[in-house]
Amino acid sequence: MAAKKEDEPKAATAAPAGGDSNIIAAIAYILGPIVAVIIYLIKKDDKFVRFHSMQSLLFGVAAFIVFMVLMVLITVISVVSGGIGSILGLCTLPLMLVIVLAALYLAYMAFTGKTYKLPVIGDMAEKYA
Repeated sequence: MAAKKEDEPKAATAAPAGGDSNIIAAIAYILGPIVAVIIYLIKKDDKFVRFHSMQSLLFGVAAFIVFMVLMVLITVISVVSGGIGSILGLCTLPLMLVIVLAALYLAYMAFTGKTYKLPVIGDMAEKYA
């Protein structure tokens, strides 16, 4: 019989103890940054939920900033070019679809109990979880 190694690290994708944590973490992505802040403040003892709610908050803020910068650029181009920038405004629709699909994917990962970290945002969320 082989002896267990007690110093082996646990998998980062292990599911939390309760299914409620998975549902609450998924809700943080689906309902957006405001609900994510409320969940973050309420669930102080659940690191899994706090990670996902913080990542949802940071993801929502990043998406908002990207859209604001894009809208300002499109408005300036539209004013300068006499309306051609309005056509560029249609390019925001696929970007919105990508953001919604990403949020749904993150909600699915949280619902299944997996800790999926976004490249930059995930590290920041882990730091504050």
